This record gives sequence, C-alpha cells and structure tokens, in this order.
Amino acid sequence: MIRHSIAAALLSFALVAPALAQENTCQDDIAKIDQALKTQEIDADRRAQAEDMQSQAVQLCGAGNTEEGQSVAAEAKMLLGIDQ
Repeated sequence: MIRHSIAAALLSFALVAPALAQENTCQDDIAKIDQALKTQEIDADRRAQAEDMQSQAVQLCGAGNTEEGQSVAAEAKMLLGIDQ
C-alpha cells in the first residue's frame, strides 16, 4: 500500500515537474526583458515593440501556452540584445 502511494506521488511529480520548469523559464525570460526595459536606452519604437512582446509573453505563459510565450519572449530578448 505504501509503495503504491510513493509510486503515485513520484509519477505525479514527474508529470508536473516539466510544466513547472517551463513556467519558471517563462518568468525568468519575462524578468530579463523587464530588467532590460528598465536599464537600456532604446528608441521609442523598439521599446514599444519590446513592451508589446513582453505583454504577449505574459499573457501566453499565464494562459498555459508556455511554448508560444517563450517564443515571443525569445524574439523580445533578441530585439533587446539579451543573451539567449
């Protein structure tokens, strides 16, 4: 009985861990973009584009579309010259 409970707990963690890792990556990317927007001097057009991409990434990641959110965040990071 205890073995089944332990096995079930491990299986649950194995299924949830990748989702948590992607969520953290989304949050990390969004934080990097936010920091760059606060510290970099960039023209108004690039700033507006990066802010829009950041907003899209936040919405996508928050809705569970982490892969698409990470893709948008990666584009924003490239625009801002942030390391991948």
